[in-house]
Amino acid sequence: MPRYGKLNESYIASWFARDEPGGPMWALNLMKYHKRAEYADGRESSISGMEADDVYAPHEHLRKVGSRLMMVAPVVQQLVGDGHVWDRIAIAQYRDRMAMIEMSSNADFQKDEDHKEAGMDFTIVMATFPADGDPVPPQESGAVDDRLMLLQVVADPDAADIAADVESTRIGRFAIEDRMIGDDRTFAEARYDLISRDVADQLVARGTTHSDTDYVVIADPALDDIARSLTDTSKVLF
Repeated sequence: MPRYGKLNESYIASWFARDEPGGPMWALNLMKYHKRAEYADGRESSISGMEADDVYAPHEHLRKVGSRLMMVAPVVQQLVGDGHVWDRIAIAQYRDRMAMIEMSSNADFQKDEDHKEAGMDFTIVMATFPADGDPVPPQESGAVDDRLMLLQVVADPDAADIAADVESTRIGRFAIEDRMIGDDRTFAEARYDLISRDVADQLVARGTTHSDTDYVVIADPALDDIARSLTDTSKVLF
């Protein structure tokens, strides 16, 4: 059992009862780190929690199960949320739901995951799938220009869309099936938009809002392949 969140055992158990694994699956991670890495074996550490998670970086483990890391973005501002102030967001695109089980069962992965467990204070990991009926988004990426990413995670799919009020480019909208790790809350939808730094400043100037159900963050993508991943939602595009 992870130290950094509650495993949603009933949801994960439901995967085994499916006739087919259903994929690909976009696993959205909201991550809050320890200031300094805290290893379970008690070893002294001089690296930060985020640096420990960087050591963990599961690129090769994901590749072995036909999956990949497709978005990584440090959070620069949190506009809506509660006491959890997120440090980074990421998406791992899995071949299907069971690819996550396959990877997690591998002994080499489990050894490397010690670094993630040392670095992570709390995380929410959600199983998400492209929203039905949305067109393929513009093929743009926040990792190749100076734009930032606006992420909205909402509990009500009819919640107001902040991006609709500002100049933005929608690069993805996903239905949240359930959480794999986190707490007892459920979420309905994740929305991704690219915004300029000027627009980000405008949103920050509006102030922050407390919410026990929703999160809105502005992040600076180091890797962003969300839009490309939606050009063919039947497979993982490497």
